[in-house]
Amino acid sequence: MMPSYPRKWLARLGQTQRSLLSGIAAGLSGPRASAAWGLLGKLKLLAIVLLCTLVFSMAPTQSRTLHSGTSGGGSPPTEPPATATPPRVWDVQRLPGAVMLGGGSFINAMGEEFVRLSGGRGARLVIIPTAYGGTEEEGLDSFVAEWGRWHPASVDVVHTRERAMADDPAFVAPLHRATGVWLCGGKQSRLLDTYKDTLLEQELHNVLKRGGAVGGNCAGAMALGELTIVRRTGGISLRAGLGIVPKLVVDSHWLERNRIERLRDVVEDHPGYFGLGIDSQTAAVLRDGQLYFVGNSYVSTIVPAARPQAVRFDVWEEGDEVDMSDLFDSRQ
Repeated sequence: MMPSYPRKWLARLGQTQRSLLSGIAAGLSGPRASAAWGLLGKLKLLAIVLLCTLVFSMAPTQSRTLHSGTSGGGSPPTEPPATATPPRVWDVQRLPGAVMLGGGSFINAMGEEFVRLSGGRGARLVIIPTAYGGTEEEGLDSFVAEWGRWHPASVDVVHTRERAMADDPAFVAPLHRATGVWLCGGKQSRLLDTYKDTLLEQELHNVLKRGGAVGGNCAGAMALGELTIVRRTGGISLRAGLGIVPKLVVDSHWLERNRIERLRDVVEDHPGYFGLGIDSQTAAVLRDGQLYFVGNSYVSTIVPAARPQAVRFDVWEEGDEVDMSDLFDSRQ
């Protein structure tokens, strides 16, 4: 059941508030993170953002209502005209199957939920560990054993670093019968260099079209969007992702590595896209036009909005559900 919006928060932060929030998150990252987040406990991230709101005297309607904003002089927002343009339907709202996106530090709850989405004990899983640097040294059997803990019907591992192999029908054959495909973490560039614009990429889309599940953790999740953030010397760059989720850009380790500003800046610069910032030990699931969350930390949704706010910024945790039509409503 979707939570009522008075219980959630909508923060459309200015540059000063955003800097404060990033500074707080930076102070809660690294070796001190576990103790600091444990100390916050019941306050959670909601209290931090509300503190930013109070300190900088934001209008109440901007921080607590679904449709926020004020006109000049602080007067209430005007009602939309009766002939308002029908809301845009984003492609992700009609996405078949299920997509699970993990933010790092894979936990049992994520594996259990993905196997359930893939068919439970009837699930036929394919694991793609190509993003991980130690795949060859550690062997493929470890991935079979890891996913076998949740008792799917079968677990196959598909891995190469050669693009020619990724276009070989025999190599991608396990995906033809797969009900779930999982991309492991590591470096997203390894996935894109090997699989972008290949037969394997096409088969990933086919799994979803059949109503199956596609997911990934960390780099695996980041590669599934239409845009993918990759690191380069001195900053980041954007590459075309595998496009499993249209118009999406994912950032992992969202709080753990203080990436709040990084993802927001990408969405502000690319207003045709929306962002998911996913922290470690946490995952977002997209299914039937809904978003829900699994794990121990937080997920942010960052959606382009009418200026001057530029983006709508929400934070969610396990137990929350959101209808994507409501989420995207601020884009109009």
